[in-house]
Amino acid sequence: MLQSLKGHQNRLGLLRADGFVLRIRDFAESDLIVTLFTEQWGKRTAIAKRARRLNSRLGGVFDLLNRVEVVFYPKSRLDLVSQGALLQGFPHLKGDLNVVAAALLVGRLLDRLLPFQQPEERVYSLFGRFLDLLEAGNDSVDRLRLSVTLKLLAFLGHRPRLTSCVRCGSESGPFLFASECGGVLCRACTRREEGIKISRGLALSLDAFLQLPLERVNVIHLCPEDIRVAVKVVDGYVDHLASGP
Repeated sequence: MLQSLKGHQNRLGLLRADGFVLRIRDFAESDLIVTLFTEQWGKRTAIAKRARRLNSRLGGVFDLLNRVEVVFYPKSRLDLVSQGALLQGFPHLKGDLNVVAAALLVGRLLDRLLPFQQPEERVYSLFGRFLDLLEAGNDSVDRLRLSVTLKLLAFLGHRPRLTSCVRCGSESGPFLFASECGGVLCRACTRREEGIKISRGLALSLDAFLQLPLERVNVIHLCPEDIRVAVKVVDGYVDHLASGP
């Protein structure tokens, strides 16, 4: 823990934060550029000098998904890390390829959609709960990933409309999920939009993921084909949002 500098943050112009590592990039001969999602200061990008050297005190701190504590000099574009310490490395999560792949997809979503330097307390708390559930062992990894993705989208202002047509309000399925419309279209309102066919039952199940806490996603039963379609719908929507206007 980095306790020694707490009393000197204002005088030295330093900030302290807890956060998750969303992205790392090699820079120069031995530095790292790190994207962090911090609890106190939102998403930040920082340079960690000499972090890739074998004798660096930052060695192993900035692995993907790690929860870390950092002290840094805030800058307009690229912060400068002064100190860093590992708080939680999630070793069980990272020992399973399917589990770590799910976690990395959600981390990538945050990297793509979070605004810079804007605190998002609910998003931070939800992402931490998601990683804790994966670390503890969970048999519903696909459903957990779908649920947390939908919840994060809702928190960030992109909640999809799933229970009724975005144009006429009809609740009669089957639907077409159209990412550019932000939700489902009924047969009568489908024009030339491209989308993914989705049954009314599956649309209701996805909406239930938005309502239920993460700890209860296993009560929603989806067959393998439903999971395949749900993943295609949710990931396609994320890609559409991340691509911008």
